[in-house]
Amino acid sequence: METALLEPKTLIRHGDTMIAVETRPATVEYEDILEATIVEPDDSMTEAPWDWCDGWEHTATLARRFESAADTEEMQGCCWDSANRERVVITLDDNDYGIYQHQRERGASRQVALETVASEKRRTMKLLVNWYENGYEWWRVCSDFTLLGIRYVDSVGGIDDCDYAETLRDEIAMSVVKQIEDAGYHVTGVPEAQPACTRESKLETIRRRLQLQNWRD
Repeated sequence: METALLEPKTLIRHGDTMIAVETRPATVEYEDILEATIVEPDDSMTEAPWDWCDGWEHTATLARRFESAADTEEMQGCCWDSANRERVVITLDDNDYGIYQHQRERGASRQVALETVASEKRRTMKLLVNWYENGYEWWRVCSDFTLLGIRYVDSVGGIDDCDYAETLRDEIAMSVVKQIEDAGYHVTGVPEAQPACTRESKLETIRRRLQLQNWRD
């Protein structure tokens, strides 16, 4: 998306050919690049999040398999499976994915670490219930910025949480900033907290954050 106003074209005649030369300022605003960095549905993803990402492992048991189906409605994780049109009871696997140890290594008490694990399990259950009842969506963050007819593009997809995808906009925008600066432009207004980066290092950071997103502090 071209956000800066181009100056008039310069016309040059070379024999029987007219050549149009476009000019523009060599300075680009970071906010313009960030504005061109959007979160959108990732239609390339069709798998369920629990089949694609770690952290969602669970068992969905048909409610009618329990001795008293009426009692299952009071059970945690009981929900309507809209895809199969049956009521199921979701049970999380007994795995905290290192959350407890992670918290303890950062100085948390046993009680705080256990509460963090319990809080994450509640969040995971809430999301799973919502996905079973209302369906799931995948998201991607894409930045597409054009300067003098040249596109500077980067993206990351396969994100199962829209709110988390929003937090990655600056990551992707900074990757595009690097491309634009490498082309010779000067980008102003870049957040001071942003370190110098390469596309490879930033994408690796995003990959690590995606792997950890299910149990962030």
